[in-house]
Amino acid sequence: MDEKKREKYIQSRYRRELERYLNRVVGFVMGGDFDKGEYDAIVEKGLEKLEKVEKAKLFSDYFESLEDFVQKSRELKESDLSADEVGSQIVYEANQIRKLKRKKSYNRKERRFRGDDERDF
Repeated sequence: MDEKKREKYIQSRYRRELERYLNRVVGFVMGGDFDKGEYDAIVEKGLEKLEKVEKAKLFSDYFESLEDFVQKSRELKESDLSADEVGSQIVYEANQIRKLKRKKSYNRKERRFRGDDERDF
């Protein structure tokens, strides 16, 4: 495999694993009542899978925020916050990340008019 294809492969694999990590952690938190020990186990398992994948530089705000989420969830695992506080922070961060992902779809498309057929909107 030439170098460019290998780099793209590594980046796409790393991207997929970051998104899987986000979905695993958020799905667990949204699943209902949990205790801090269960959260710690889920995060640890996700981190193990993420560490198996070769880390790549990603040039997107969305993926950088995913990397920040991984770090934040690791810090929350080591903190002494209650399970409810951890859950609310995880959900908040995940919502911000998903909002960032959909950011482009919120932009209003430019309208083009032909000739003298301009209208006020």
